[in-house]
Amino acid sequence: MNPKTVLPLILIFTVLFSGCTDFYGEKTSKEFTEFSLDSSPVKYVSVNGVELGYREFGSGEPLLLIMGFGGKMDTWNETFVWELAQDYRVITFDNRGVGYSLDSGENYSLELFASDAAGLLEALEIPKANVFGTSMGASIAQELALNYPEKVDKLIFSSAVYSVNAPGAELLKNMLESFAGNSAMSPPIREQADANLRWNGTYERLPEIKNKTLLLVGTEDEYTPPGISLAMAEQIPEAEVIVFEGAKHSGERYFPEKYSKAALDFLEKEEAAEN
Repeated sequence: MNPKTVLPLILIFTVLFSGCTDFYGEKTSKEFTEFSLDSSPVKYVSVNGVELGYREFGSGEPLLLIMGFGGKMDTWNETFVWELAQDYRVITFDNRGVGYSLDSGENYSLELFASDAAGLLEALEIPKANVFGTSMGASIAQELALNYPEKVDKLIFSSAVYSVNAPGAELLKNMLESFAGNSAMSPPIREQADANLRWNGTYERLPEIKNKTLLLVGTEDEYTPPGISLAMAEQIPEAEVIVFEGAKHSGERYFPEKYSKAALDFLEKEEAAEN
């Protein structure tokens, strides 16, 4: 398939907002008021020579969440995780060297992070999982889908980029360069930044992603603006794009209910189609 012929088939939405609402205040159920990200104990598995810390929420088909640059699994938006966990077995984890996960001294790369994610699924005896990656996590998810296609079912990328050298990603690259060269930063954060800068990207390989894919991006995302997601969707054979009006980078932090609804609608629609 010629990637340039895909664009007319892509489903593109703009979701309108009236502002950054405090969605926590809208939740009144007893279950949510008792929910917190530390309500599930941290567990550990040995993967690629390191101990990875992870948590699980809910039940159902597995949905792996891959955190972005410098983030820890406990910094996911609670509303977002809670909503997803109503229908799925949500698995969060810390990338190596961050949070509860240890480090082996091996040079970081996005390919290594993807191998860690695949190893986590293997250790949990999960043959295949849906995957949601945000920011750097979306880059890791791309490498996971390309290098371990048997491990991945449906894909959701939030604030994705196919390369830090992509047109429009100048602020992202500048930010990563500032972190990589800042001795005041912790070594894992500096090494994560360097791994992103050394990443060869996926643009030419994106047509190899055969998974149903949803790209989420906000109009106010200065690091990975909508044009990058649209360019990626042209390359991925079965891709949809949702552009959220007013959302910033990793918009699930700001509009957790809207992002979770988009993710759930996508996953459930695909399940219905398969059945």
